[in-house]
Amino acid sequence: MEEPEARARSSLRRSLAVYLALFLADAAVISYLVSLGLEGVRYVTLSVVGVVGLLLLYQVVQHLRDLDAPLAESVGHVTKKWTRADLFIAMQGHYIAVDRAIFRIPPEEWAHAAPGAYVKVVHLPNTFGFVSLHELAPPAPQ
Repeated sequence: MEEPEARARSSLRRSLAVYLALFLADAAVISYLVSLGLEGVRYVTLSVVGVVGLLLLYQVVQHLRDLDAPLAESVGHVTKKWTRADLFIAMQGHYIAVDRAIFRIPPEEWAHAAPGAYVKVVHLPNTFGFVSLHELAPPAPQ
């Protein structure tokens, strides 16, 4: 069985490849629009494609920052637990909120994460890529 950190880093590299390819395609569209000359409706198209490009670039930078970054930990109570259809309706995503951070986690981990449980989530620091979930004893009331 693959180590959880290795699985998370592998997923990070796959996501980076997808975001980078989309960003490069976006940059190609921008350069094509500029080569045609900016007039009329091309300003609107360039604006929309440019904003999408900036969002893709942000994702690429966050993924690059996580490549060699040490793992981070978030500790707190599971405040919410839900599922939703990802990628249209082909894939079911499982999510938990730990205090104010949201994590997409595997279904087998999601089944054990009870709302209100005190947990530690080990994750990548910038993209919040899930590595592992550990249930902890709640802190003593003060």
